[in-house]
Amino acid sequence: MKDFSNFLDVAFTITFVIAYYQVLMVYLSINVFNRDGVIKILAYFDHLVTDRKCEISEIRQRIFSGILKNALLFSRMFITGLGSVGFLVNCYDLAVTNFTAPMLFLIPGIPQDSIFLRPVNIIFQVTLYFATMGMIIISDAVIMIMIMYIQAELLSITELLSHLDIEQIVVVRGSRTLKIVHFQHKCLLDEFQNLSKSFWHTYFHKLLAIMMYLCFTFFTFQSINSSIILAVLIAISEVWEVFILCYFGQIIRNASEAMSVALYMSKWYLMDVADQKNLLMLMLRFKYPFKVETFELTENPTSFMP
Repeated sequence: MKDFSNFLDVAFTITFVIAYYQVLMVYLSINVFNRDGVIKILAYFDHLVTDRKCEISEIRQRIFSGILKNALLFSRMFITGLGSVGFLVNCYDLAVTNFTAPMLFLIPGIPQDSIFLRPVNIIFQVTLYFATMGMIIISDAVIMIMIMYIQAELLSITELLSHLDIEQIVVVRGSRTLKIVHFQHKCLLDEFQNLSKSFWHTYFHKLLAIMMYLCFTFFTFQSINSSIILAVLIAISEVWEVFILCYFGQIIRNASEAMSVALYMSKWYLMDVADQKNLLMLMLRFKYPFKVETFELTENPTSFMP
């Protein structure tokens, strides 16, 4: 039986150091450095879902219901997809190592002829692999759900603005609608700015870790002449993780820009002069969309374009 414990022990140690670096930095970013801001926005989300007194609560409940169903669906797909890749990788590694080392390294100190060699290595390595992957995937899923909460509130405001395309509503409730939009948008913007402080660090460390994963993973599999299929599966899972982060950054931007379009398409010319001035101020505010950035790099699908 071939011993993989020399080179691969170092290579996978480096890979796991990167993985735990990612887990640690995401934990510190969310639960330590920005704990108060994250708790505050979670309380804000809870208020949005449970509030029945707000004049847009009916719109909000309908939109939130659909968006949160999509959030759970995306999260399940994300967790299932990456979990399946991890399962296939472990099965392949077990096969090539004669059911000895699912992570392609052997725990030092256990003799090759020991009856504990297989059970100890298999149990420890499989548990370690899926525990690490679980921490990474769950943190991504939490970020996705939080972003879709923000998207739902932006879409609720957009639908309320779309009512200003109806002449009767513009004349009777135009002024009140603009005040509601201004207040709800300001509350959401304040909470998003607090959350973006955490997102900045979280996105940066995740993207940095994923780039290092790809480098060390391809280097490792090239060195041991492993199956190209396995390397491709791992590469797809890493690129998929980057795309998910960028995609959910884009949906915030799209929902934010939709508010400007809805405001522009309103029958503003039927409003009083004072309301028209208020509408103009809202348009100036909506000029700057919600977005997640890391070093001025906006997280959206165009980040994949050369």
